[in-house]
Amino acid sequence: MKNHRSKLSVNELPETAGQENWDGEDALPVTPGTVQLAERFADLLPISVDPPHVYTSPVGEINFEWFVSKDVMLTVSVCPSEEIAFAGIFNDLEIHGEKSRAEGDPLPSPVLNCFDMLRKSAVSETR
Repeated sequence: MKNHRSKLSVNELPETAGQENWDGEDALPVTPGTVQLAERFADLLPISVDPPHVYTSPVGEINFEWFVSKDVMLTVSVCPSEEIAFAGIFNDLEIHGEKSRAEGDPLPSPVLNCFDMLRKSAVSETR
């Protein structure tokens, strides 16, 4: 398990967001299927990127977020529909998309490309 911290964060989410209205504002719970897909996603994260911030959204998504600077960030969402959605800013490039789980791997190639851009952008930010 390469990204132990991310997986621990995912495992803790049902405790805080596993019930209807967990935020007091009618939030949807994270479902067992969403948690399972998010765990698989966390297991497959490349070691070349820092561990993400992991949190839930009021619509039942589990979000993985990498924030390098205001110009370099990436969010990958595991949706209750068991799709993977992503959005990133890499300096002057904005990228987003959605991939269905039915297409296979929870790390679709566009997301892998985002990780590569994130890694390269993070390196250039530290120079």
